[in-house]
Amino acid sequence: MYVCTCKSVSDHQIRQAVAQGARGFGDLSTRFVGIGIECGKCVDGVNALLQECLSAASSSPPAPVEVASQPITAPAAPTLAPKEATPARAWFAIDL
Repeated sequence: MYVCTCKSVSDHQIRQAVAQGARGFGDLSTRFVGIGIECGKCVDGVNALLQECLSAASSSPPAPVEVASQPITAPAAPTLAPKEATPARAWFAIDL
């Protein structure tokens, strides 16, 4: 069901955004490029759905996190070529 018809945003999209980390109306407005700013009729419905999703997310247990089996190593630092000596003064000419 569409919650914001001006921006064609459905309740499913809002639930997905909350699952991916949206925590406020501003997050949703940024993600859906200005939800609620066209006519403003959806603001109350979006806020109600957002609060419903946030309360459901806080009451459910967190999903288990898989741990990598191989250790994470930092990439090797790139080797830089030795610098050439810089002249004391560099002069150049500009033709006007």
